[in-house]
Amino acid sequence: MPCYILSDNGNARRLLKKVLNQPIFFETPSALLHALGRVKKGQVVLLDSAIRGYESAGLQTAQLIRQQDPDAQLIMMSDNAAMAARCFEGQVGLIDFIIKQDFNARFFDRLLRAISKANSNLRRILNLRPVPIRLPDGRSTRLFDLTRIVYFTTDSGSHHLIIHEVDHQSRIRASMRDLAAYHQNLYRVHSSYVINIAYLHLYQPSKHSLTMVTGHQIPVSRHYAGALRQALRWPTNKQGLAEPINIY
Repeated sequence: MPCYILSDNGNARRLLKKVLNQPIFFETPSALLHALGRVKKGQVVLLDSAIRGYESAGLQTAQLIRQQDPDAQLIMMSDNAAMAARCFEGQVGLIDFIIKQDFNARFFDRLLRAISKANSNLRRILNLRPVPIRLPDGRSTRLFDLTRIVYFTTDSGSHHLIIHEVDHQSRIRASMRDLAAYHQNLYRVHSSYVINIAYLHLYQPSKHSLTMVTGHQIPVSRHYAGALRQALRWPTNKQGLAEPINIY
């Protein structure tokens, strides 16, 4: 994902552009703040502590960002080690404070680790947020939190489905055939099973089965195996797939 960078140092911008995948540069705090105001909250932001000779520009910008976005992942870089204490006192919640040290290998190694941690934090925050999903229940509908749903199965001998949540089970009167259309994370893997692909831990094609992170073993029929394989080839299109899935 992109990294928003506040720096008016031409050499720093040139070197960072070589190392980072999606750097977006800004020379002034106002330009950065304006850009962040137009995108969703929860971005990775790298701030140079000094801008145009003003030593506290980065810190003040971090404070303004934090007021508007509690999920922002902020990293500060500086020539002045004393700024670390000021950032701590400012309580802006930095992921890391990195001394530039002429942009040597140690600096870039620490920066990349900080950005990796920031992205991991954002994935964790996203996974913790409720995802409301309204499912049919006979002639009416019921509201559920998709992040708590592990899988669905049929209730044998009835027209009901059982919703297996993390710590609870619910019953709804609905069709298994139409269920996957309600959210991109819902995948039918068997005539009697629909999974929330965000909870998938292990898929074993040779055994025609998969394991959810909760430990539940679920069969995979040949009819749906192809679509499941295709989904796992492109996990970035699915919400919640923060880590690679083991496929044997």
